[in-house]
Amino acid sequence: MDERWSTVTLAADAAKPHEQALRWIADHAGSGIERLRVIGVDPALEGRVGPDGRRVADAVAEAARTALPDVEVEIARHAGSFANALVAESDAGDLLVVGSWRSRRGSTLGNGPARVAERAAVPTVVVPDGPHPIDGDVVLAVEEPLDERAVAIAVDEAERRHRRLTVLRAWEMPVLTRTGLTDFAEDPMRWRTRNAELLERVTAELRRRHPALRIHPLLVEGHPGHAIAAHSRTASLVVLGRGHVHALSGSVLHDVLRESVSPVCVVPPTAHGATAPVEAAKDRTAAADAEAGLADREATA
Repeated sequence: MDERWSTVTLAADAAKPHEQALRWIADHAGSGIERLRVIGVDPALEGRVGPDGRRVADAVAEAARTALPDVEVEIARHAGSFANALVAESDAGDLLVVGSWRSRRGSTLGNGPARVAERAAVPTVVVPDGPHPIDGDVVLAVEEPLDERAVAIAVDEAERRHRRLTVLRAWEMPVLTRTGLTDFAEDPMRWRTRNAELLERVTAELRRRHPALRIHPLLVEGHPGHAIAAHSRTASLVVLGRGHVHALSGSVLHDVLRESVSPVCVVPPTAHGATAPVEAAKDRTAAADAEAGLADREATA
């Protein structure tokens, strides 16, 4: 599967960082990017920057034209909430890039980007603020069944950057329920062996497909979200497939985005073409509107 991104959509909002997100895109300028769409929200909400009072989207677009002189840069404005705008506009590109704060409390810390990444029509890269000088491994979080699109993105990134691909399987023992523990939980070694066998199968298959790629299998016991985020400290990119997006009601995704210090690429179920584009866009917009309304009601409660 070819994961070249010719059209990239970049979030521009006064409440969220975009410098690191733009820097991440500029670092991929040689990978086939032809057009950059800078998304601003309702002018009444967008905010202004600089002594000349330019709107955020205009300032981001100008910085993008400087950083990416060979890329066509355009601005699109969208009325409504920021999450709603990004979800609705994601259909027009191949990749969505969003900045996220790591040092502040609130929706931009994890919930906002996670809500967008869960429903976008395309893969979403969430780039945390602050310097991240590590040019380490590309980390692919292994799930069952394996998400082939997540694999393609991770492999392409590792080959492009000439980095090693770490194939990470994070697992934890099931919790005690009213019905008792499962058979695997009664024997921890069986549970560990099952996950080790999964990792071994995935590693063998990837080595067969990509014999020139350096692949490092890694089995980690612990909460998947925390374990994956911990390995972002030495990673250039972490890739999560659709299984991790909905695992445990999305808690894995939220934990990774909240704690990661490296960019995280999220491949949601909606990025696999299972739903008709028009209907999928309607569903995503309706869900985003509902969540925006809930957030407003909670804020005024």
